Amino acid sequence: MTILPQPKKLKKTGGVISVANLKIVLTAKCDERIFRAAQKLANEMYEETGNKPVLTKAYEAPDIDGKIVIDCLGKKSGEGYKLSAKANGIIITGDTLAGTFYGIQTLRQMLETCGEDIECCEIEDKPDMSYRGFYHDAARGRVPTLEGALKMVDFLAYYKHNSYQLYIEHNFEFDEYKGIYKAFGTLSAEEIMEIDAYCYENFIDFIPSLSTFGHLYRLLQSNKYKHLCELENYQNETHVWRNVMAHHTIDPSNPESIKLICSLLDQYAPLFRTKYFNICCDETFDLTRGKNTGKNAGELYLNFTLQIINHLKSHGKTVMMWGDVILNHPETLSQFPADTIMLNWNYAPNPALENIDKFASAGFNQIVCPGTSCWAQWCEHIAIAEQNISKFVGTGAEKKCMGMLNTAWGDFGAACPITCTLYGVVLGAAVAWNRKTKVMCDKYDKAVSELVYGDPTGETVKLIRKFSEYSDILSWYTFVDVFFDGYYWWEWREKRQLSEDSSIYKKNAENCFKLAEDFRRLPVQSEIIEDLRLAAEGMGLMNERAVRMIDKLPEPGDDKIENWCQRYTEAWLRNDKMDEVQAICDVIRGRKIHIEDLITKA
Repeated sequence: MTILPQPKKLKKTGGVISVANLKIVLTAKCDERIFRAAQKLANEMYEETGNKPVLTKAYEAPDIDGKIVIDCLGKKSGEGYKLSAKANGIIITGDTLAGTFYGIQTLRQMLETCGEDIECCEIEDKPDMSYRGFYHDAARGRVPTLEGALKMVDFLAYYKHNSYQLYIEHNFEFDEYKGIYKAFGTLSAEEIMEIDAYCYENFIDFIPSLSTFGHLYRLLQSNKYKHLCELENYQNETHVWRNVMAHHTIDPSNPESIKLICSLLDQYAPLFRTKYFNICCDETFDLTRGKNTGKNAGELYLNFTLQIINHLKSHGKTVMMWGDVILNHPETLSQFPADTIMLNWNYAPNPALENIDKFASAGFNQIVCPGTSCWAQWCEHIAIAEQNISKFVGTGAEKKCMGMLNTAWGDFGAACPITCTLYGVVLGAAVAWNRKTKVMCDKYDKAVSELVYGDPTGETVKLIRKFSEYSDILSWYTFVDVFFDGYYWWEWREKRQLSEDSSIYKKNAENCFKLAEDFRRLPVQSEIIEDLRLAAEGMGLMNERAVRMIDKLPEPGDDKIENWCQRYTEAWLRNDKMDEVQAICDVIRGRKIHIEDLITKA
């Protein structure tokens, strides 16, 4: 019986109960959201047993004989639940409606891994962290379709996340972007409200996350707004995937800047029912390096962010913000409103745990923000992510931090789909719920293989681990840097400490193609496994191109690259809008294109 996150208390009492003929009874305290969750459970019972269960409601919890009883204690707070599976029936009792919902998710997982015969047991469970979020970058290459976002919400709810953030820069239909951006991948107000409604149905707080200070590339590169860029008359120095990550900080001393940012906020914030808003304000690299040269960077940063915060507070919002710049200017920390929630991020295998104490000693609520290490990769780098997530979240839970926000960034065009970062997503949920969960072991990997990938052999996670090894030889971001910036191979070796010996990349390509074949041979095939296979093939094609670049070889005469590009594009469009997929394919094709021409108007 596999359950993730691992329950706090689980006692097997012997025997099994068949769910084939059980009726589902909700008590009157259960609302429509619990009804919808019970419907999912009923549908899965039907798929497993062939019998469609009766779903009904009663004023009070009836005797469990022949039933699955779903009840709620109606407490004011808490997300705990109890689940009792006996020989004659099952009862789920949540402290609150959220707790009841999580109890249903546990039973769904038991059904998935046990089949119709559920092991009799007693479960008593509640989370260590009250905030358990996932951060989905929708700004750097992949914008989810409405269907793709809703599928992600389903996945998050199944593993007991209670918050979802989509990172937005230019990829919403803001008035300011009309005429300066080709809408290959933008979200509409209607789509945002649809996601918000579905999140609410699944006890997930959908929180807006908008770039409001740094990371304003599309805006500040336009003729219309470039006068607001801190770096005056900035010209791109390298390929666009590097440029979008730096050099586009708005000028905080220009009164037009705050008017513009407030306009973006006023178009976006009303679409969400949550009380929170993440204003980002991270990585303002160029502050005081341009128009504000000679001024105090800490004061400029503080004054501008306070204007943003006060504007949102006037609309009843509580602000979240990334904490990196504040840590570089600790003298400003005491001047931020006390209810500001600090997002404490670090993505290293050994994260800076001392920063937890810095925010705690200043009296701020904080959320620790690890990462799945999927950015600028073909697939998540488990070797980094599992250490980062388990240490950072585990320590955050021990030190009573408000919660965890697990990030999946899309640097360098988001070559890695969300389906190729699910190990890290579930790991964050597991440790945030139960900090004593034993991870980084064969038993945990087998559990993830079975529940997340549908593979009871445990082979899937073993194969995903090989991506880390092959990426360390040649990663997507290193290859793109070389390809677009035109480094000579000996310069590349000096920059990245890699070899110009083509035989290394030839062998790496062979290993990647073998990895793809290993995914194809798994006993369970799915869209997720297909995406992993495509990632391995793409990594192989990238290494083959590196060989041709070094040895100055001609293009291959077969259709292997075009075949991959077609299948990769089809898989991309399964969950995401078009956006930058063709740019990634063109890199694999060997075309030195200007990606800006695909995306932005002059």
